[in-house]
Amino acid sequence: MSDKTAIEIPEGFEKLDIRSEFAAFNGPLYQRTNPIALGFFSEDRHSNINGVVHGGMLATLADIGLFFIASEGDDVMNGATLSLNLNYIAPAPLRTFIYAEGQVIRAGRSIIFAEGRVLGKGEVLVTFSGTIKRFTKRRASS
Repeated sequence: MSDKTAIEIPEGFEKLDIRSEFAAFNGPLYQRTNPIALGFFSEDRHSNINGVVHGGMLATLADIGLFFIASEGDDVMNGATLSLNLNYIAPAPLRTFIYAEGQVIRAGRSIIFAEGRVLGKGEVLVTFSGTIKRFTKRRASS
């Protein structure tokens, strides 16, 4: 973090091994498996001009969190977001731990519906819902 404050990982969370370069660029990310949650420490680099976490970073957490929730905390599934709906409720503070949690509403063979919320300092910051298209097999590279 830019202010060199020691980072304390909240109880129940552990650092996630990130395979996506985009997610790694915005991380590090931390996972909790019971109940399922995905979070990050908000830093100055995540801010907007108003001095709070940029809505795009919260949308990124919701999108990545949607996959984490849909995969029930296991390895990241191969798929694509079909829809992501967000409601911004409150500004997200900097230099704090922010996380997404939620649940699967319905899961078919290839389509998963899930919903959740993003929280920081015990306050709901964003609510979200989304639909994921799960790919059954990875495409072979040519």
